[in-house]
Amino acid sequence: MLHRHRLLPRPPRSSSPQLAALRCLAMSSSTPTPTSTSAAAEYHCRTKHSLTAGYARGPGRLDWANQPNPFLRFSPAPQLPLPNPPPPASASASVPYAALFHSPPPPPPPQPLTVDSLSALLFHSLALSAWKSTGLSTWSLRVNPSSGNLHPTEAHLLFPHPKDPAGCLAVAHYAPRDHLLEVRATAPVGDRDRPAILPAPATAVLALSSVFWREAWKYGERALRYCNHDVGHALAAVAVAAAALGWDARVLDGLSDEDLGRMVGVEKGSPAAAPEGLPDRAVKGRAPWVERQHPDCAVLLFPAGSEPQVDYGRMSEVLRGFDAMQWVGKANALSKDHVVWDVIYRTAEQVKKHGPAPGEDRFFVVPWRKSPALPEELYKELTVQEVVRRRRSAVDMDGVHVMERDTFYQMLLHCLPSGEVGPGERQGQQCALPFRVLPWDAEVHAALFVHRVSGLPKGLYFLVRNEEHFDALKHAMRQDFEWVRPEGCPNGLPLYQLMKGDCQRLAMQISCLQEIASHGCFSLGMIARFEPVLHEKGEWMYPRLFWETGVLGQQLYLESHAVGISATGIGCYFDDAVHEVLGLKDLEFQSLYHFTVGAPVLDKRIMSLPAYPGPGIDA
Repeated sequence: MLHRHRLLPRPPRSSSPQLAALRCLAMSSSTPTPTSTSAAAEYHCRTKHSLTAGYARGPGRLDWANQPNPFLRFSPAPQLPLPNPPPPASASASVPYAALFHSPPPPPPPQPLTVDSLSALLFHSLALSAWKSTGLSTWSLRVNPSSGNLHPTEAHLLFPHPKDPAGCLAVAHYAPRDHLLEVRATAPVGDRDRPAILPAPATAVLALSSVFWREAWKYGERALRYCNHDVGHALAAVAVAAAALGWDARVLDGLSDEDLGRMVGVEKGSPAAAPEGLPDRAVKGRAPWVERQHPDCAVLLFPAGSEPQVDYGRMSEVLRGFDAMQWVGKANALSKDHVVWDVIYRTAEQVKKHGPAPGEDRFFVVPWRKSPALPEELYKELTVQEVVRRRRSAVDMDGVHVMERDTFYQMLLHCLPSGEVGPGERQGQQCALPFRVLPWDAEVHAALFVHRVSGLPKGLYFLVRNEEHFDALKHAMRQDFEWVRPEGCPNGLPLYQLMKGDCQRLAMQISCLQEIASHGCFSLGMIARFEPVLHEKGEWMYPRLFWETGVLGQQLYLESHAVGISATGIGCYFDDAVHEVLGLKDLEFQSLYHFTVGAPVLDKRIMSLPAYPGPGIDA
């Protein structure tokens, strides 16, 4: 995913006077940042990029000698090797990509928890997908994308140890470089407590954590945003891989950050916590505590069609006992020197969740909805396995490829949170794959800059992903927008044309002058309902809004590769210039993530190597 800009040749000027005016407004905007008493909103406004006021604070240059190791290991924890690749019987190789979204729910019959099925889950969601090499440089790619390919996200599993006859629960860290589990502890949970921590018929719990330093090394203060984008990408990747195994996935959002920390062992074998009294500015020096993991979320994995009974109070009580377990392994050092970007750690502390919010003390599973499908078959004959492991972030696009209108519409239909809705129903509740992994109603919409879609006028469009927000969006945005349904738009797709005209230059300018935003078939900005969510629910929703953008971004990645093209996330954009284009004046709605979709330009100087070389594999 891209985050820095380059000064590049300008695309053609807009043919629309209105869009030309928007361009000028966006580039000359000095809109004052609205004030807020929210710690999350204060951080968000502080870390905005601006063409006039400059970029958010960052390192200025890359200290390559201190680039963080992308692979966290715990030595000498016992290792549980995973089959590589997973045997076909346990993998998603037989599940067509389109069938996973279009077939009547639930997905394929659930497979039992085995070493093979665990391997399939991780191999198709969080594992390495390839190694790349050019000159003296070699680096790895993963199935789940990451900002700058820095991979702050770590995964942990709580599951019945398949090789323990006593039936203990294992707590393991996933090591993607070698595709294995490091078993850090075993929980001798009795018959009374086991249903509390792994409620039947649940298969396992997968927890995610972030090492902020990996992103902050390159991006400074804005890194907290990007880490949470990556959590969302990982959540969607896990949800899709689980569905191919016949499993459902749902965030356990009634757990507190303290509960999650106990589950992943953030205090066990890791650097000591931050000292009292953080500096009020960025400080360079030896600070091993910045390499500690920050617990993000836990996902319950269970057979699709079932509804485990989760008691958050009892689960939290059992997790408190994890402090007394014997944990094995010490984390390897990631860098020899550090920079403490104080605002990241202050904000992360202020947006912690301390337990279930009102009405969230009950775990519930929404009905599984398939996604709408257009009559014509638009997808390549690819399996889920092939799509997820071929996913790449494009670094350039050809500026020529034209997408068919039905392909564009089908991709957007797969971005709807509620899937195929009946008469009188509206989009909002997250029931369709992969959005159903999130337990709240959709808060993120998409402003689309359409460049090259056959049969669709160039211009600015808007996808309303929660139709309860329609009136608020229309009131908050420019009053001269058209809000008309484009020609051929399928029933049930809440897509609106706002303004016609060539917006390539505008899309490039607001995305930190990155040409890739104008050279695809379309680009978009993800617009979230912002301050009302923080007020109604709490500061802890701030990272979750970014998770939702990451889930949507992951779906766009998969859709692009399923139809034979590519995509990339864009974290570098001029925040308030985007808001100026749309007419947004305050913090009611904010842009949280950009994306672009099109035909990639491949760099033939870069050699691809297999993710896991082994017998019979010739690198």
